[in-house]
Order: sequence, then structure tokens, then C-alpha cells
Amino acid sequence: MRTSPIRTLVAVDDVIDPQTIETILADPGISVVGVVDQASGIPGLKASGAEVLLVACGAPAGDVVDFVSAATRAEHGLPVVVVCAGSPNGFVGDVLTSGADDIVLVDAASTPGPDTFFAMQKALARRTGGGTRDGQGSLVCVLGPKGGIGKTLTATNLGVALADAGHRTVVVDLDLQFGDAGLALGLQPERTIYDLATSGGVLDAEKVDGFLAEHESGLHVLLAPVRPDQAAAVSVEFLRELYATLTKAFAYVVVDTPPGFTPEVIATIDAATSICMMGMLDAPSLKNTKLGMETLGLMGYPLDRVRMVLNRADSNVGISHADVVAVLGRPPDVLIPSQREVVRHINAGQPIVTAARRSEPAKALRALSDLVIADTAPPPSPASNNGGGRRPLLRRR
Repeated sequence: MRTSPIRTLVAVDDVIDPQTIETILADPGISVVGVVDQASGIPGLKASGAEVLLVACGAPAGDVVDFVSAATRAEHGLPVVVVCAGSPNGFVGDVLTSGADDIVLVDAASTPGPDTFFAMQKALARRTGGGTRDGQGSLVCVLGPKGGIGKTLTATNLGVALADAGHRTVVVDLDLQFGDAGLALGLQPERTIYDLATSGGVLDAEKVDGFLAEHESGLHVLLAPVRPDQAAAVSVEFLRELYATLTKAFAYVVVDTPPGFTPEVIATIDAATSICMMGMLDAPSLKNTKLGMETLGLMGYPLDRVRMVLNRADSNVGISHADVVAVLGRPPDVLIPSQREVVRHINAGQPIVTAARRSEPAKALRALSDLVIADTAPPPSPASNNGGGRRPLLRRR
């Protein structure tokens, strides 16, 4: 995320509390280029030099939805963030459907400034697209609304495949209560994300490096806490800072998430360059995968940056691949077949992409790593020669 002020045009209605506006605009990350009244119609957004249109309303109203819809049609490509006071009552879905990139709900007890600036950062990052940003690495979020569908298998093997291909890669186990990335890789949890979160001090690359476990493939891993009660120590604010640090030091940051859209998972999605959405060949999983994709759409995440992965894709359970496409609305990008040796290698702490390279599951997972590399590769530069994508190792001063 950027740290320089965001040039912002603010559109207000006639009922927004002036104190709320003052609190928002007092954020040093927001540089106001103008304030207009929503009732006056759609201003010349791009002509104002604004990077973001901030629509502030004192209460949910159809007029605000109409204004947002008209603004997004008039100035395609300019992010729109809505700040709303009062009870939403379905207003959130209407605003997002009308074209807004994000919405921040505020009340008397909240502090809208930082939340609003963060929403604007997200909107700008989404509109500028995927791939490596400003020389930073890529964050790949392995997502799945249902447990037991192979997220950890996919995240750990994807990380090993990327590292084995010569890319400096780290896996973050974000299943803070019951994470199994260490077991899947045969690593002992000597230091975990809990230890890092509670260590205090500045969070920089050198410090983070001391809390990472290293796999024989060259993959680095930030392991989950050893006890469920330690999960509370890992805050959303800590994760934002952690991801910013890791993407400066690694070519790829792969995050293994727990089921559902928890605050920690949402923060990871916001920071993600791309997403691997997991599903499995059974009706509950497909239903939840579809809902997960719809949720990403409502959050404003570009669905063309989501790779859909179907695990146990050759299981004979009475669901055809035509049924899968009919439910999900698109064919999966990667099909991971079901083989007994996958479980055997997981139990032994051996990534299948290296332990059984010629197996069909290993080939599928390597195909996923190839897609991730293709999706996140920066445009080629004649002046660059980075040794096939390898990034320099961390060096201690």
C-alpha cells in the first residue's frame, strides 16, 4: 500500500455530520482537492485531479446509490469509496452493486479517519491491477469457505513449487487456532506468528527473518500458534504491517487461510495480488465456493485475478464436471486428482510436488504455480536481468 497522500474529491449530502467529515479529512493520508454537494450532480472527477471520489452520507438513501451509479458511469476507472453514518439496512449491497469500490460504516463510537484511508488505499490498489507492484513481491491468498478441502495441501505445495523454481517464497499459516502447515512440511514450531506478534519493537525484514522456519526446499514458513488461545494476539493491524514487510523481502507470499471470511482473512484478501479459491467435488463445498466467489465480487475484488482450484476432482460422487461449471459459473483452472499417496505424504510431512514429482497431483500443483507466476509476472524490461525471477536473499547488517 502507498503512504503518500491520496488526492480526494469529497461529495457530501445535506445530512452528514460536519464533525464526521472533519475527522475523516484530518487524516494525513488524505489530500482534499475539492468538496462538492451531491445534490449538484456529478462533477468533473478526473478534471479535478482526484485519484478517489469519497462519497459521504449521513444516512442510507436511494439518492446516494443513484449518485454513486452515475459517478461510476461518468468516470470509469476512478475509484469510489462511500462513508455512511447510520444503520445500513441493505444499503451496503446496493452501494457495492451500483459500482462503489468499498463502503465504510461509521457511528458515534468509531474513528472513521484511518478506516476510510485504508479503504481508499485498497480501492486504488485494486484499480491499478495485479502483478508485482513497485518492485514488491506478490501475495497469494489460498481461500476456501469450507474446511477440509485441501487449502493447506495447496498452500504448502504451491509454496514449495515456487521455491523449487528459484523464487524466494514464504508461506504464512493464518489458521491461527488449528494451523497445520508445519505438519504438512515436517517442520517443528519453534517460533510462530504468535511469538512475532508479541515480540514488540519495529517489524522489519531482519526481525521477521528470525521467526521463520526454513524447509529443505528453500521455502520459508511463518508457522501458526501452537495453542488456540494465542490466536487473539495476532491483530489485523499486525497482519497489514507483516504483509507489507514480507512483500518487500520475498517474491511470493502464500497465505494459508482458515475457513470463512474472518477479519484476518478479509485483511489478507485486501492485500492479495491474486487468490486461489479452493473447492471440492461435493455439493456443500461447491455451494460454499460459489458463495465465496460472490462475496469476493461484493467486496470489489477483481474476479479475473482469482484462480479456481478443484481438489479431488476425479472422485466418483455423482457430480459431473458439467455440473461443476453450472454451479460455479466457470470451469476450474486447476483440477487436483485424488490419490492415496497424497495423504501418505502429508502424514509424513513431505510435499508431494517434490516427494512424488511424477504423480498427477504433483503435476496439477505445479501447473497452479505456473499460473500464479504468469498472473503476477511484471511486464518484461530490456534493462532488467533478475536471474529468472530470483530475488536477493535477506542480508543481515
